Amino acid sequence: MFARFAAPVFRAAKSPSQRKGAQRLAQTLWLALVTGPEIEEAVFQSLEEVGGLGSEDIAIIKERYYSEMKPSITQEELRALKERYKVRKK
Repeated sequence: MFARFAAPVFRAAKSPSQRKGAQRLAQTLWLALVTGPEIEEAVFQSLEEVGGLGSEDIAIIKERYYSEMKPSITQEELRALKERYKVRKK
């Protein structure tokens, strides 16, 4: 499932350093996907503040995440992931 989810990020990575960055980004977005919308927004905010990415870069990442990555995981798969990782609402 992760490979399917991360594929849109890896398609854009050409060099070894870009692939390393793509791996970290995909893992972070995977965590956001599994933990929910509040964490998604916190991740995007952190990418801008701590990651040093500009608003245009964040917009591109968000577009790819919401239009390609997130829809690649079905609701049933997402429920199974939340159960596997023991994600609980507060």
